[in-house]
Amino acid sequence: MRTPREDGSSSAARVSEAAARLGQDAAELARREVRAMQGDLMAGLRRFEEGGALFAGAGVCGILALWTAHETVLRALESVMPRGRAAAVLTCVYGSGAAVLALAARDRVSSAAEAAADALDREADDLRSGPPTPGPQPPEPGA
Repeated sequence: MRTPREDGSSSAARVSEAAARLGQDAAELARREVRAMQGDLMAGLRRFEEGGALFAGAGVCGILALWTAHETVLRALESVMPRGRAAAVLTCVYGSGAAVLALAARDRVSSAAEAAADALDREADDLRSGPPTPGPQPPEPGA
């Protein structure tokens, strides 16, 4: 027959073993989940990388198309005016287009900055004028 002390130490050992097994199982489960998340993340990054390569290819094709269009317009102008003058006219057209686009971009950025500042001002006014939000309440004494 076992003494109460032996029963207590063996039950403590069983609890200790169970706790150790539980810890190991939880750690293994966490490792599996992390590996699964890593696999999902790496698959997503591979797709992102492929998309980036496709965008780069599209950019190269776009630049080549613009270059070809430039050469076509230049050749057309050269058929009706001297070569130097045709290049100067095309340069002026490109410069004018760049200036117009830059001014439009400046206006858009300015209006976006003003809209963001207005939204922040309205939010700040709402926070200042609104009732204070209740924070965490301390526990009642004796509760």
